[in-house]
Amino acid sequence: MGVGYGLVNQTRREFVMYRHLGASKAAEIAGNPGAAAVTAWYMLQCRGDRIAFVSDTYGEWPFPSGRLEDLEGYEEVTDRIVSELIAAGILRDDGIAWADPEEPKTIYIRALTNIWMGGDDA
Repeated sequence: MGVGYGLVNQTRREFVMYRHLGASKAAEIAGNPGAAAVTAWYMLQCRGDRIAFVSDTYGEWPFPSGRLEDLEGYEEVTDRIVSELIAAGILRDDGIAWADPEEPKTIYIRALTNIWMGGDDA
């Protein structure tokens, strides 16, 4: 199965989950154009914040204060970041790449295409 990761921003009490982006493992996050764009964009927009990847396996909390259970009160911002990337002309939303036939509204993978070809910095 492998270790999956989420990106946690302790400063803003937010997190990014990759489950609808078709990624969760380190190589998937780096190699999936949508997941990589989400990660880079979020980290650049939140420079100076306490941000770290947290695994879904080891139960570690990488910050000097707080604990893993605090995530229950954090806001998931993945869709907001994807929307920002679409508005910036970096990603295109091509709908749903895959959906579970029994639970298509909750178990699905988005079809995101990286369309950025250079130009002005955002």
